[in-house]
Amino acid sequence: MGRGLSSNMLNRLHTAFDQELCVVPESRSDARRLTMALRAGHVISPAPQLYVLAADWSELKPNERHRSIVRSLAKLHPNWVFSYASAAIMHELYVSFSLLNQVHVLVSRHTNTASCGIFRRHKTSRMEFVTVNGVRVTPIERTAFDCLRGCDFRSGLAIADSALRVLKWTNEQLIESCGAYSRRSVGWKRAIDITAFADRRSESGGESVARAVMIEQGYLIPDLQVPVENLVDGDVYRADFCWRLGKGQRVLGELDGREKYRNPAMTQGRDVVDVLADERLRESRASMYGDKILRFSYADVMNVRRFRSLLDVYGIPSGYAIPAVADPTDPINMAAIRRW
Repeated sequence: MGRGLSSNMLNRLHTAFDQELCVVPESRSDARRLTMALRAGHVISPAPQLYVLAADWSELKPNERHRSIVRSLAKLHPNWVFSYASAAIMHELYVSFSLLNQVHVLVSRHTNTASCGIFRRHKTSRMEFVTVNGVRVTPIERTAFDCLRGCDFRSGLAIADSALRVLKWTNEQLIESCGAYSRRSVGWKRAIDITAFADRRSESGGESVARAVMIEQGYLIPDLQVPVENLVDGDVYRADFCWRLGKGQRVLGELDGREKYRNPAMTQGRDVVDVLADERLRESRASMYGDKILRFSYADVMNVRRFRSLLDVYGIPSGYAIPAVADPTDPINMAAIRRW
């Protein structure tokens, strides 16, 4: 790894990676050596003039990669204003990986600069921005509005949920914020309709997407983060989802995501085995109430037929009206998606 790169350049690459940045060549000699390393597969160039060691890049998730690209481009082009999904990443909103294939930048309405390569340029007459960790981005409320106008329902609900969480707003406040923009904006009504289903109690993008699929398929929308008391030990834990079926019967839903077992903030420094053991213990305590425990993975959610089967087996009520904004077969809905 790094054959042909000087120890100084390797140190720069490692240091940049630790700082969530890519390296920008400082001289023609740097550019030549990095180009050679790129051809040999030792480094990656995720955007023009940006380089990172291939081994380091492989360790990052798509959202981490995108944030690294944006932060690096901001150093290279300090006057750029990032928008849409690129701004959402900087605001720490839940952004579906499918939305991270392009870097979104605002440009003046009078500029002749067009979109090309990985860059998607959006013309605007309102060049408003805030600075987040040294990067100029559209304000979070505008970022949410812009994203919701062209997202599919699943991606949009994840962004709306997290926007409410970060802003500590109610649905009505976010709807009012979206409504303040011009009704002539493409997808204006779509942004408001998605926001109506948002819930800031959702703790991850995966949970938001799971709830979106339930809505798309006409299932009863569950309550979120419902407290379940441990009668033995006296403590309380929260279920990701809860369906109340009548006569006091409940189904508690738990989304099994890798984040729960890998993120130090969620494991609190405990070993994965201990985390799993605690989960099983909580489930045994919850069963004292007679609650059913429905565990499912993100892969289950993405396999809609399987997910429907799981929900049906556990008796989750279905047959509810599917709102147009959540119906992927609705022609108006389809026309609004992917207009970025």
